[in-house]
Amino acid sequence: MALPKLNNSPKYDLVIPSSQQKIRFRPYLVKEEKILMLAMESEDQKQIFEAIADTIEACCDGDVDKRKLTTFDIEYMFVQLRSKSVGESITLNLKCAECDHSNENVVKVDDIQMTVPKVDMKLDITNDISIEMMWPPYTAILDDNILEGTSETEQTFKLLSKCINAVLTDDERIVFKDESEKDQMEFIESLNTEQFNKIRGVLEKMPTMQHTIEYKCTKCEHDNSVTLRGMSDFF
Repeated sequence: MALPKLNNSPKYDLVIPSSQQKIRFRPYLVKEEKILMLAMESEDQKQIFEAIADTIEACCDGDVDKRKLTTFDIEYMFVQLRSKSVGESITLNLKCAECDHSNENVVKVDDIQMTVPKVDMKLDITNDISIEMMWPPYTAILDDNILEGTSETEQTFKLLSKCINAVLTDDERIVFKDESEKDQMEFIESLNTEQFNKIRGVLEKMPTMQHTIEYKCTKCEHDNSVTLRGMSDFF
């Protein structure tokens, strides 16, 4: 006799922030939660992101390719997924800025904002050269370990290289990722300050989850204001 299949899970709607594609998803089950827990125990950022991306892909209907999702897609989608799987609120222990006392705060997932700004992704660099920008997929960032083991300046330059989709001239469209890392860096380093700031300005507008919590310390009654940014601040 075959064992019964449990949890004919309900489906929920979700809009992918970067593409505005509307999809449906189910809550994750114990098999996915086990993979997430093992990844969290490893404390390896790449392994954690991969497990989260795999879980998202497994729980979403339709054509959802994890390799095309941006870091902010992953953050937002996982929080929504977790809210339907574990609970629609997150309990955080935040330390008081005055006395360091830990204060428990509950954040409703629906209150967490993710706004994708309208940004001109085509930048004119000279009269005959333009740059086509993009929000880089999370795989491009993790595969090169951009966020680990490098200085903030090196991180910025590497991340910028992942935000450039193509360089456009009067005669051709050069796909940036097809060029060697050496040539990519030489191109970025050849920019003047005004040109570089144009590109960095797009990077600085990359969306991230954020939520501001204002609370009075239960011990010293100091008024605190904390802005949470990115998935790591919420878990």
